[in-house]
Amino acid sequence: MRSAEKNKRKQKSSTLPLGIGSSWTAWLQVGAVAWGFYTWGEGFLWVVLGFVFCRNILLGILRALVSLAALIGFFHFLIIRIF
Repeated sequence: MRSAEKNKRKQKSSTLPLGIGSSWTAWLQVGAVAWGFYTWGEGFLWVVLGFVFCRNILLGILRALVSLAALIGFFHFLIIRIF
């Protein structure tokens, strides 16, 4: 029991700032946002923030459209094979 409690205390934090254990893709994303802000200005930041905050909603809409297309294709296949 004591070893389990000791292991719980030694867990590392997973929220490290950039530069400490971060991957090159995080730096690439930060660089892309900085370059976009430099190139297109403040409007680019609003687009990035809108995408970040609405990502789950956009992915849900995309999944729904893909499911709808699959259902339409399936029913189309059934109708053609039956009639």
